[in-house]
Amino acid sequence: MSLFIRIWLSFLITLGAILLLLYTAIQWSFDNGLIRYINQREAATYQTLSHNIATFYVLSEEPSLLEQNPFYWRQLLALSEEREALTEARLNDWNIEALFEPDRPPRKKHHDKASRGTQSERERKPPRKPPPNDHLPVSLLSNDMHAIYGPYKPDFNVLPVKVNGAVIAHLAWPASRIPASSYDVAFAESQKHAFLILALLALTLGAVLALFFSRRFTRPLIQVANTTQKLTLGDYQARTALSGHDEIATLGKNINRLAVTLEQAETARRDWLASTAHELRTPLSIIKGEFEAILDGIRPANESTLASIEEEIAHLQKLIEDLYELTNADIGAIRYQLAPLNLSTAVAQVCQKHSSLLLNKGITLTENIADRSIIVNADETRIQQLLENLLSNCEKYTDQPGSIRVSLATCENHALLHVEDSAPGVPDEALHRLFEKLFRVESSRNRQHGGSGLGLAVVKKIVEGHGGTIVAKHSQLGGLKLAIELPLLKQ
Repeated sequence: MSLFIRIWLSFLITLGAILLLLYTAIQWSFDNGLIRYINQREAATYQTLSHNIATFYVLSEEPSLLEQNPFYWRQLLALSEEREALTEARLNDWNIEALFEPDRPPRKKHHDKASRGTQSERERKPPRKPPPNDHLPVSLLSNDMHAIYGPYKPDFNVLPVKVNGAVIAHLAWPASRIPASSYDVAFAESQKHAFLILALLALTLGAVLALFFSRRFTRPLIQVANTTQKLTLGDYQARTALSGHDEIATLGKNINRLAVTLEQAETARRDWLASTAHELRTPLSIIKGEFEAILDGIRPANESTLASIEEEIAHLQKLIEDLYELTNADIGAIRYQLAPLNLSTAVAQVCQKHSSLLLNKGITLTENIADRSIIVNADETRIQQLLENLLSNCEKYTDQPGSIRVSLATCENHALLHVEDSAPGVPDEALHRLFEKLFRVESSRNRQHGGSGLGLAVVKKIVEGHGGTIVAKHSQLGGLKLAIELPLLKQ
């Protein structure tokens, strides 16, 4: 299943769940509110009925008339449902209407236990019919809680009917738990159907909007996927064109930076292979040419010729060793035997060793060691290799007569080693590339005696292996300054 479909379904399922919960909550609230409204409405009607019954007792002056003639009970119910009060004129009209009502047997008083105890009277008593759904489900009880009209149960709500403070009857009705009136039921059903229709419309609209937003959200991801696929196929020119500041736009920018890095790495790999092949081919070509000249009799196999061949072999051997060192450093195969080392002593020994050799070539070496006990945690062999490479680099690329200055000091928790030489200098654009493999400045600093362009790359690997940093700068002497920082040994 595609991401677009999953996002769309997630929107749709979430919206459906919200609508379902909303429908359930609204329906529950509506049902409870409707029941409360019905109970309040009925309570107000029963209060009106209670006042009308009391008025009837006062105006009729016959307390038993209501019990004996159901006509008056029906009229009182209808009048109370209309929220109207009983008047003497209306009672007179009822008395006239009662004359035309069919004769009915008089009702016996229920409080007379002897008269309602026989089987014959129970058989003659007409069956009680439940009130219709559209009328009040109220019962009339005597003052001693015996049913006159309608049923009665102990859980019914009871309202006393009082005349001059004396209870003459009771009204009883069941608490409404569901709408009983056809009008109330119809209203509840109409509200339920209306909400269902609105929910379906909202769900449909939500599905359309979810389709739009899902497509909008997944379109950048599709572009990112296409770009990464091109990168895996080797097309490092591929880029994403995403704008904005959200997570997807940030992902697109990171992929673009990754593409640039891969492109640079591929270019560096090709340059590395080409430069390596060139550096290996040059001494081999010289050696091959020398031997061919000897074999052809062009050059004699004397000490001078063999010395030239030995020089090229030494250069080739040094190049291979440097390549081996860099390869081991790149794959993490170099193991450093770290131990406390007096860096001041190591620097002084290497400078003393090279001082006379450099002086014979017209280069003056001066050293400035501020502290004779600068202790670092380092591999002594690798540190000596680092210093040898630095001085060898200065020797190859410094014009004669020239000068080299080596200084060593401390700053906070680091040892500062500076090696700088005199002219010629290095262009600004070449400073940050001096530590690249096989890189040489195409200027007056180009090698004249077989420099491979690997010395500073090896130096950087050694410095980084000791947790330090190295930076190339312009020297006040007119040439190059290499600034190295190594962490001091913690006491």
